[in-house]
Amino acid sequence: MNMRRLPFVMLLSVSALAVACGDPPPVETPPQPTGEPAATAAPTAAETAAPTATAAATAAPTATAAVEAPPPPKPAKEKIVGKWQFSFEGEPKAKAEEAAKKKFPKDADQAKRDAEVKKVEEAAAGEWIEFVDGFYVSHVTEKGKDKIVLKVKYDVVKDENTALTMKPNGKDEISKKELKDEVTVTFKDDDTISMVDPGKKITLVFKRKK
Repeated sequence: MNMRRLPFVMLLSVSALAVACGDPPPVETPPQPTGEPAATAAPTAAETAAPTATAAATAAPTATAAVEAPPPPKPAKEKIVGKWQFSFEGEPKAKAEEAAKKKFPKDADQAKRDAEVKKVEEAAAGEWIEFVDGFYVSHVTEKGKDKIVLKVKYDVVKDENTALTMKPNGKDEISKKELKDEVTVTFKDDDTISMVDPGKKITLVFKRKK
């Protein structure tokens, strides 16, 4: 029943009764408002949790975006800094095997060919290079003693993140010879690089020294 309309229904019924009986009924005074606001219903648990859930949902994409954003890649001129061990593989190894075969051509000389290649490989194990303070430094380690055989300052010509082209700036500090050939170092991955030797015209591979 609609409580707001109840007083009007009651008045109409009383008026009709008064006409029938001839006696005017006493007028009832409707209840007066107290001036106090109606009690506000306490929010339910679901209503209380709703804003929190909405805020969490709003914040979720931001947090996800922050986690998924990859760090910017390092430029090649920064990745190249460090020590690199010569790796006896690819063209240098093929050249050594070819030279050994010419020196010992007979099929019966296979053991001699293997020994010759092994000798070259052991010597190559002492070769390593270093990029430090803007210098390219070539080392040879023999019988536990390290020797610098080339040291030259270089300028970066082009940095493509996976390849670095550099040019000598001045003379080799060891031989005092002027070096002019540009060299491009290519990154196979962050710990493996390759470059073409300007003199021998073969590709050399280096692994990062730990």
